[in-house]
Amino acid sequence: MSVLIAVLVVGAGSLAFRAVPLLGARHLPHAITNSAGLAGLAVIAALTTRAVLHHEDTGIPAAPFVAAVSIGVGLLLALRGRSVAVAVAAGLATYLVLAAVLPSPL
Repeated sequence: MSVLIAVLVVGAGSLAFRAVPLLGARHLPHAITNSAGLAGLAVIAALTTRAVLHHEDTGIPAAPFVAAVSIGVGLLLALRGRSVAVAVAAGLATYLVLAAVLPSPL
């Protein structure tokens, strides 16, 4: 019986957690909703930056630099209105070309 109560309480809490923002979003100030959207974008940017800075590939000299340039190419295309697929493909192509052009470490 206690398992059933726990499942019902967790289910009700989960439902409330998802429903409250939907029902109350109209009542939130514009600054808060705008900041919430930017916070999600900031988290994605931070994860990408950390992954680029800690990128390790023993076959590519200056691997973090190559990754940063590749991300920059994709970001530039995304800011110019290209699709996500085009931006990702261009970033991948940039990475592969730079990795092939740079001399391999001895």
